[in-house]
Amino acid sequence: MKEHEVIIIGGGPSGSTCAWKLKQKGVDVLILEKQSFPRVKLCAGWITSKVMDDLQFTAEEYPHTMTSLDVRMHIAPLRIGLPWFPTRWDNYSIRRVEFDQWLLKRSGAAVENHSVKSIRQENGRYIIDDKYSCKYLIGAGGTQCPVRRNLFAKSRIKSNQLATLELEFEYPYTDKRCHLFFFYRGLRGYSWYVPKGDGVINIGIGGISSYFKKADNNIHQHFKCFIEDLVKQKLLDQATADKLKVTGHPYFLHSFEGEFKQDNCFLIGDSAGLASMDMGEGIGPAIESGLMAAGEILAEDVYTKTKISRFSFGGPLYWVLDRLVYPQPG
Repeated sequence: MKEHEVIIIGGGPSGSTCAWKLKQKGVDVLILEKQSFPRVKLCAGWITSKVMDDLQFTAEEYPHTMTSLDVRMHIAPLRIGLPWFPTRWDNYSIRRVEFDQWLLKRSGAAVENHSVKSIRQENGRYIIDDKYSCKYLIGAGGTQCPVRRNLFAKSRIKSNQLATLELEFEYPYTDKRCHLFFFYRGLRGYSWYVPKGDGVINIGIGGISSYFKKADNNIHQHFKCFIEDLVKQKLLDQATADKLKVTGHPYFLHSFEGEFKQDNCFLIGDSAGLASMDMGEGIGPAIESGLMAAGEILAEDVYTKTKISRFSFGGPLYWVLDRLVYPQPG
């Protein structure tokens, strides 16, 4: 049996960030990841300058494509694009196939390809598939994380589940602005058109899962209407639209409820359900939770949900929402 001080299940941004901080202090860390990197990960790839500050790198130091975003909001029934209101942070798009691979390699941690099936506690250690043993266990495997499934009875709130459909593809776009569409056709959520480097765009739609179950239009019908709107606005041509094949996945918005740590085991990123409440963005909270979990193992910090950013964008409006509309427990 292979024994390690810390085992992290999942090599995405939360897991690789946690490993990176631990490795800086000389901790023995192994990452178990079921997929081989680089791997395709559908995601709008929206990061802010806060994420870059947390990870201690600049746009100039990042070795892959990164696009500064000029954001336009389209709020139904308006058809014109409004400039995004000022925030504390700059906004960028990255490609997850590049970003995740870079973070994983940068962590300096050992990585093994392994799909985890069973986890149990025995004599103060965690035993994984009778092949691996560790003192500290980190669940960073996303929405379907096996750590959450095996060890946590209630880690996420069902009413906070999001459903999304999206795809990323090469396209000779002429409009380099990022477009966000809110409440179109009654959608309880928003749609996006995010240009990226190397002539790639990511488009998608997301909303509360319970809405799609009750609404007259399901998520696939909403997505079809969204594509029609993109064609009308000349953001997409009909020939390309006819060939698109979309993929969906669920994840969860931030909630103070739900377990996220017990004994020496921690859930981070999407496994804990930490996506921002305004935009459903998961990279920023994933990074923060990975750093905090590592900090608790190192006795430098305490990992708590009250410290996780609940909004993707900063500024006076978000301060009011955070303090008054969504007060913290206690």
